[in-house]
Amino acid sequence: MTKDLYLGIDTGGTAVKYEIADIDGLTLGGGEVPTDPSNATRTLQALAADAAPILGGAGWPRLAAVGLACAGIVNPVTGWLGRSPNLPGWENRDLGGAVTAAFGSLPVALANDVNGALYGEYRYGAGRGCRNVVMIALGTGVGGAVIVHGELLVGVHSGAGEIGHMVLQDDGPLCTCGSRGCLEAWAGSTGLLRAVRRLLADGVASPSLAELARRRGAALNTRDLSELAEAGDAVTRGVFAEAGRRLGQAVANLVNVLDPDRIIIGGGVALAGDLILGPCRERAVPLILATEARSLPIVPAELGPRAAAVGAASLAREKARGGR
Repeated sequence: MTKDLYLGIDTGGTAVKYEIADIDGLTLGGGEVPTDPSNATRTLQALAADAAPILGGAGWPRLAAVGLACAGIVNPVTGWLGRSPNLPGWENRDLGGAVTAAFGSLPVALANDVNGALYGEYRYGAGRGCRNVVMIALGTGVGGAVIVHGELLVGVHSGAGEIGHMVLQDDGPLCTCGSRGCLEAWAGSTGLLRAVRRLLADGVASPSLAELARRRGAALNTRDLSELAEAGDAVTRGVFAEAGRRLGQAVANLVNVLDPDRIIIGGGVALAGDLILGPCRERAVPLILATEARSLPIVPAELGPRAAAVGAASLAREKARGGR
């Protein structure tokens, strides 16, 4: 059989998703396996076994290259994974070597998870037709990625794109990274939930929010909050609005530095839609210096949770062709 399939892997703290694409980028199938946070090779071997039926059976005779997107500081040249808080047994190890141990001597493309997601959006989602794109991923924390002239911006130390740790206010709320006033401290789900709990503790939450928090307890999440806000709860809407304004401040900073074609907002928190994107756009526009750039599209991501795996498969195809 001709080797014409490309495997894209998205590694998370609890599950590893994968997509298998052909040479034209058409997805032929996918799935997921549980993550073993203590052992990368064991996890990838389990994934290889799960994907084998689509890849042509034992030995994966149709597999041409593998792409892997992973949360953390990923060096795409050396294959080294540095800091990765959700994968303690994977960090400070040879991630490329773990892929080779699971799949053999094939071309391997590695990327940070948000870089992978942006590349997927760039090729097949909200970034189609653009050459300069920024993505901000609003999840538990806030990640980011940048494409300049069609190339992912990685940086000298593989740390480019950490948009969530852009400091917006020196004395702002404490971020999980230890700094204060990072975008993540307002716009990640952890920051949003912390703001809500602060309102509850101060006794200024609405009766509807207090009842929701009592009923959901530790399971309270941003989807609960967005549903309450959509139903008209003013206090909850205010929490999203403040997150959106801070996001807009970061967007304006990025536009003033990079002048991209568009900004893509993804991640679970972004599913709140205009609750957060409306205030984001309102705040960003007056802070953008170039008048022409004030009409820059700030758009939601399109590929959802598939984005990083789709992007990793695309990077694998580029690698097999001799690029990247």
